[in-house]
Amino acid sequence: MQPMLNSGAKRQATTRCLGREVQSRRRLVHPMVDDASVLPTDMLRFIETPVAQPLIKGRNTALAGSVVFAAVLFLLLRQFALTPSLAALFAGATLAMNITVVWLRFQSHASTPLAVNLNHPFMDTEPMGEARVLIQMADGQWVAPGDHRVRTIPDDLLGGFTLVQDTENYPALGHFSNAKEVAGILARHLALINQAIALRDAVNEVHDPIEEARDRENLDSGLLERSWLEDEEAVDVESPLVSFFRGKE
Repeated sequence: MQPMLNSGAKRQATTRCLGREVQSRRRLVHPMVDDASVLPTDMLRFIETPVAQPLIKGRNTALAGSVVFAAVLFLLLRQFALTPSLAALFAGATLAMNITVVWLRFQSHASTPLAVNLNHPFMDTEPMGEARVLIQMADGQWVAPGDHRVRTIPDDLLGGFTLVQDTENYPALGHFSNAKEVAGILARHLALINQAIALRDAVNEVHDPIEEARDRENLDSGLLERSWLEDEEAVDVESPLVSFFRGKE
């Protein structure tokens, strides 16, 4: 007879830290895609979409212009001012500086942590189904932003900023950036991500909560203005001349 197995499996001993557990739970509010470190095959990074192609063409044009400018500068310096070696040194330094500026500016767009599928308006094609958006976190994980726009809040544990849904409870999506402030590249990335989410909702015919809030605000303002006008009409305003004669009576 085979021995009976112990029905109560032993639990592995774990060391739990309340602060880290709370932070971990907060970060896993929104589910990630399967194998989140790998971008799904039906998704394209922003820089690969048709709307980003002018950025690539602009980079290539700027690089070609930098080479032409350096060549012209070399010829002018060699002809009128300096020896060929010094002219080449100045022209080469100018070329390197221009290429660095152009490349850094292009990388600020190419590094946008955003991906969309073929049904998104960024693909510049007629959508055939549901549009999707994914955002890449600082650790390389791709997550879906959910139904709302996103914003960043300071991350006291890891430093930098955490990406959260822009709702009352601010559900966290993950650690987004190690930047020290929301400016420059980070602000540009956030604006582009929120634009992608708004276009996704337009394709999917999802009502925009921001537009709903604006409509509600306009309605409240209209009601307040109408009430104010009615109150004004109810008040009998006497002119100073009428008050004077009434006082005489």
